[in-house]
Amino acid sequence: MTSMESFSPMTNKTSDREKERFTGKHFLVWILGFFGVVIAINIAFIFLATDTWTGLSSKTAYVDGLKYNQTLEAAKNQQALGWRNTLVLAKTGQQHSLDFTLADQEGTALSGFTVTALIGRPTLQKYDQTVTLGESTKGMYQAILDLPLPGQWHVSLKAISPSGTSYQLEQRFIVK
Repeated sequence: MTSMESFSPMTNKTSDREKERFTGKHFLVWILGFFGVVIAINIAFIFLATDTWTGLSSKTAYVDGLKYNQTLEAAKNQQALGWRNTLVLAKTGQQHSLDFTLADQEGTALSGFTVTALIGRPTLQKYDQTVTLGESTKGMYQAILDLPLPGQWHVSLKAISPSGTSYQLEQRFIVK
């Protein structure tokens, strides 16, 4: 056996070991890959979160905050009126009917009001819609709605009398 032959198997083993060694380049690739996956997932979550809900519950939050005492006073005045109401969301075929009744303290139906309602999902503004409820009978106001998704829906209703008295109501419904 020559001296060259005795070293060649050793040389092959050394080259195999060098191929299997974990080097700084390997470490760099693993670290960059790990953080790349984490950043990609975070970007996906951010996109999905901002695409479904902006986080704004009111476009005029600052002004609403300044008018907070006026809002409390209006709620106190509304309660002092003693008016009674019902707000019902009922399924009628493929659509829904929003029925609102309003009566005074004695139970007499209140007529001639202009009634509008903002209907939407609490966390998804894409399906928000404003409807005007028409007076079907004295003191009963109705509107037909198209609610495309099951789940929770929020109704903000405002009724204004012919004399300018305002009545507001907020209620949530579950649509199946």
